[in-house]
Amino acid sequence: MIKYPKHILNMLTEHGFDERYHQHCKNSKTYIEAYQKTEMEFYSYFDIQKYASYDSFRVSHNKRIKSKKHIIFKKVQFFR
Repeated sequence: MIKYPKHILNMLTEHGFDERYHQHCKNSKTYIEAYQKTEMEFYSYFDIQKYASYDSFRVSHNKRIKSKKHIIFKKVQFFR
């Protein structure tokens, strides 16, 4: 049985992939480079790409970020 590191298994989820991408952003010159590092890491373990392209990832990632901001904004309004 193959044992995968926890951060690699987490990359199977959107949230886990995003977290790893943000870690790579700290050490990359561009967002595209960070995405490519994340995608290459994912591919090295699973022999498949998570997203078809950087643009595909960017659209999905931005939607997730906007939905989180919307939820946080609603919570803030609720507690006022």
